Amino acid sequence: MKCLVACNEQTRSMLVDSGQFMAFNVEDTVTHIGLIDQPDIQFDKTDPNNATRVFIEVSAFSCNYREKSRMVKAALRQEIGFTILGSEFVAKVIDIGPAVTDFKVGDRVIGNGCVDLHIAQPGLSTQRASSQLQIIAQEKLISIPHTMSDTVAAAFSVGAQTAYSMANRLPTKENEHVLITAATSNTSLFAIKALLNRNVHVHALTTNSSMVEHLSAMGVQHICLINKNGVFDEQLKNYLTSKNIKYFDHIIDPFFDVYLCKLIRHIRRFGSYITCGVAQQTATSKCDSFTSQGLPMSEVFSLIIRKSISLVGNNLGITADLKNALEDYSAGKIQVDIDKTVINGDLQNFLTHTFQGVNRFGKVVFGYGSRP
Repeated sequence: MKCLVACNEQTRSMLVDSGQFMAFNVEDTVTHIGLIDQPDIQFDKTDPNNATRVFIEVSAFSCNYREKSRMVKAALRQEIGFTILGSEFVAKVIDIGPAVTDFKVGDRVIGNGCVDLHIAQPGLSTQRASSQLQIIAQEKLISIPHTMSDTVAAAFSVGAQTAYSMANRLPTKENEHVLITAATSNTSLFAIKALLNRNVHVHALTTNSSMVEHLSAMGVQHICLINKNGVFDEQLKNYLTSKNIKYFDHIIDPFFDVYLCKLIRHIRRFGSYITCGVAQQTATSKCDSFTSQGLPMSEVFSLIIRKSISLVGNNLGITADLKNALEDYSAGKIQVDIDKTVINGDLQNFLTHTFQGVNRFGKVVFGYGSRP
């Protein structure tokens, strides 16, 4: 079976005959990334531990932004070993345990990163989504519509579940104004789509002028284009004035280390701010002049208290959030943006567009060819 791995130079020298490798720069750290062959894992249906587990074969996968930190850690580790990459996948069920009730052989599935479970580990179904063969608890999988292609499915679960969770947790009312930062990040694209189906005013913030046309094509009517070389607060005040509003009611932000200190003063009293992550994933991440703008953290929390703002952290979502997103997809309410599909072998194309594509719009999906 194949899998995408990150490792240090010493490990690469030992695996060089196992697959295709390339040196890849992540946050000024050279990481060795390889598509390697490993022995197939076996599924023993008689093992009691596999009673409610599902044996799957992955046909396509994608990586998420947070994997930058995993790649750097793999490069800096002192011992021999590698980290298998991949956060989202689509797979076919090839066998099931005797107590599995939710799936049958031949079903197409994606991961269910639900955090509301007590009978299976909460969080991602796997952090090794690129492994072609995997054994996963049935509670951590979900079937997909027959109308959903493998390419779309491999770019769906994490972004959709996280975005729908944040949208569902916001106490929005009709005609309220919701700002979504980093508008072309994978999670934000799903959040925009989720909220466009609700009776609120969606504002999309981006620092990339080439993305304005794409956002407009999605149906976003309010686009806040920020020049990273300018003063953020002045630009945002001018934007609010142009829209004839004083404050945003709610904010969805995937990168709180970039935007929290800049935006907290622009939320109304009793408003809410929900976030699911950070931009600076590693110790070597650079803090540029744009990122460093904003209020001191002490003043941020002072404002949160004085204005009774709800500050909410969000990790993935619950099963209902993912089902909600799948239902909207089946009903044609949301479309999934795919920037590029890479077919088995073009490693450089996949990595470059996934982690360094400045004008990437949507995810990059790696598709496996048929196994022998």
